[in-house]
Amino acid sequence: AKNISMLRAAAVEHEKPIAILADLQGPKIRTGPLAGGGPVLLRTGQKFVITTAKILGDSTRVNTVFTPLPREVHRGDRILLSDGLIELRVEKVSDRNVICEVVNGGTLGEHKGINLPGVKLRVPALTPKDRADLVFALKHGADYIAVSFVRRPEDVLLAKQLIRRAGKDVPVIAKLEKPEAIENLDAILRAADGVMVARGDLGVEMNPERVPVVQKTIIARARELRRPVITATQMLESMTENPRPTRAEASDVANAIFDGSDAVMLSAETASGKYPIEAVGMMARIIEEAESSIREFPRPASQEQLKVAGTVAELVCHASRELHMKVIAVFTHSGFTARLVSRYRPLVPIVAFSPEAETRRRMALIWGVVPRNIQDVQKVDGLAKVAEKRLLEERLVRKGEIIGIVAGTPMGIRGTTNFMKFHVIGGPA
Repeated sequence: AKNISMLRAAAVEHEKPIAILADLQGPKIRTGPLAGGGPVLLRTGQKFVITTAKILGDSTRVNTVFTPLPREVHRGDRILLSDGLIELRVEKVSDRNVICEVVNGGTLGEHKGINLPGVKLRVPALTPKDRADLVFALKHGADYIAVSFVRRPEDVLLAKQLIRRAGKDVPVIAKLEKPEAIENLDAILRAADGVMVARGDLGVEMNPERVPVVQKTIIARARELRRPVITATQMLESMTENPRPTRAEASDVANAIFDGSDAVMLSAETASGKYPIEAVGMMARIIEEAESSIREFPRPASQEQLKVAGTVAELVCHASRELHMKVIAVFTHSGFTARLVSRYRPLVPIVAFSPEAETRRRMALIWGVVPRNIQDVQKVDGLAKVAEKRLLEERLVRKGEIIGIVAGTPMGIRGTTNFMKFHVIGGPA
């Protein structure tokens, strides 16, 4: 709660709408504590036991609090520890113990992840801890809820049901980190309000060479269905220890931008790394350099009928290139119009005016959108004058330049995007 309050205060001080995403842990399986705090060395060929008994681990056995484990795995299954660095093969299972052979040894620390590639877990996506954390997040005004280890659309719908029961309407982000999620990609995208390509666990659960192709597939399909997509995990991993990233990491971030990500996310780099400020600065510079080189994003090949709102959004983006506009000004209550325009990736800022603080914060996640506070405008006749005054004050435009204006009438009703106007700064409104 203290961190949330500090973030909200900083956002007010710097006049920047900041979206808070509450990340539920999900059924993450981890090893337990080790005698002396660890680490321990596991040697290739040795026997190693994972047990649900409460013990301090050593080089021969380790505890897990995931009590269903002996029921979920069978002889011959692979078990990966510590982000896939250690590989085990199951030899025998008893009520409390999973007896394995070490296929690839390594150093094991405390509380490391356990992955079960190829095993379809029969556990709920939301654990009791997740439900308690969800209540906390909603109480303290989280702008997005992220559900971990989503496998089916039902996992997302359950989270939405619990949010509605709490009397809230908070968007849900589905974290895609299991192969089953990729198999159900379209259904999950339609159920969720956005997705995260969580490449860490995804790269452990499936062959690493598949991850770049899967990433591109997810991003492309998310854009087609108008869902924001976050690309995350190990973006600038070396900056946890070093002040500069590798060239491969810089290319990785840039490629996520070229693919069409709405946002890229840092994890360990800022949570526990030695150079958190430098990592954020480096990420921002890579993004700016990548986007400045793009002449035109590929148009999303949507199977959905465009209808009026989609047609208006696509036309204003096309006109922004033809007329060399400086800004597309969007007036929105819910953020729907801004998301729609963002989908077509105009090469100019989308300045989204909204009287709703909640909407402005949530739009911080959306590609190309610059949220701005404004008094409620009831008539479209006054939009050009309002936009011109604000954009001139912020020095985003100059006299004689052209802007596009998009809104919906009647004003304030979601999904009514049907108004478009081109306005010359300094000309008649």
